[in-house]
Amino acid sequence: MVAQLLWKSPGISRVEIARQLDLYRSTVSNIINTLIDNGVVFEEKEGESMPQGGRKPICLGLNDKFGCVLGIEVQPSGFHAVVLNIVGNVIFSKSGGIPELPFDDALRAILDSLMNEILHLDIPLLGICFALPGIIDSSKGIIIKSDPFHLVNHSCTANLSTRYGVPVFMENDANCLAWLELANNRGENKRNFICLNAEFHYKDSVFGEQTGMGVGLGIALGGSVFSGSKFAAGEFFSVSWREGVEGQTGLSPEIMRTLETDKKSFTAWIVDLFSSLVPVVSVLDPEVVFAHGDIARHASFVNEILDSEVPQFRSLLSRSDCELIFGDGSDLSVASGAAQMFYLQLFTLPVCSDRDPGTMIEWDAVFSLSTRKVAKN
Repeated sequence: MVAQLLWKSPGISRVEIARQLDLYRSTVSNIINTLIDNGVVFEEKEGESMPQGGRKPICLGLNDKFGCVLGIEVQPSGFHAVVLNIVGNVIFSKSGGIPELPFDDALRAILDSLMNEILHLDIPLLGICFALPGIIDSSKGIIIKSDPFHLVNHSCTANLSTRYGVPVFMENDANCLAWLELANNRGENKRNFICLNAEFHYKDSVFGEQTGMGVGLGIALGGSVFSGSKFAAGEFFSVSWREGVEGQTGLSPEIMRTLETDKKSFTAWIVDLFSSLVPVVSVLDPEVVFAHGDIARHASFVNEILDSEVPQFRSLLSRSDCELIFGDGSDLSVASGAAQMFYLQLFTLPVCSDRDPGTMIEWDAVFSLSTRKVAKN
């Protein structure tokens, strides 16, 4: 609880922690001393004196050198990787192609190249988190189904964890955006929202033949990412989709192939997408709908289309007091969300979480990892 409050409110003092958590000051001091001894927390500066006088409180902060987490988004067309420190700052990033190898071998090749560079950051690696399209059991690290990678009931996290000596997790790419927004909005305590992720898909990363747009929804309910009973929550199909139609929508293949180059095609797709979201937003009653990926990169045009072609979506947002917020369109958003998933699990109270124990991260294990360097291959 103390560590979580420090993460949410950097610069907070021992006195304020004791007040907010209704704990004895001596209890808080003992916990803070443990965190200081293990290199998690440091004393920043003196704060303002209390109205009643007395000693000035000491502001506390998280040590950005304590450790880091590697987040990697993997798509058939390539990968994006980021390293986040415990404060949430990006200290390293890299993008590249996917080696033409079997899936597990390709992941190892990517990690081997990244580890050599992470070693020079001189910050202990605490964990690795992958994000990829598909239905993922993140609690067990099982890829239940990923059509883009042609995988069914595939698991490789245990082997990767043994090879690199740190916990390794896997999560759906849209869910990683939900983790990202939970982390980014931890101070504002936004707990119920939808993350819409849409990315242009290409048949071949070399020739760049576009085949359509991949869409996924990350859903946060009560401050936790909702995966569904079979880990398929957020798998999207539009209202125009019919059985036997390839893809996620019933729009013609010609429209889907020309989304990136033809405004009429893109408009038809936006109308189909946001019309399909009307009942979803109505039923879930989110505080925010976050739009990421290629929707965010075309935010102005999307807003124009919504105003003129999908007024019912705008009306529903107003009626529900729900915001539509566009992300920054960064290629690193999904990878950053994967890394933030680790920190959110670290700072989550186990007794208050419905997450599977397989995704829980123990502080003692993190303390141990923080005292060693990244292993050379």
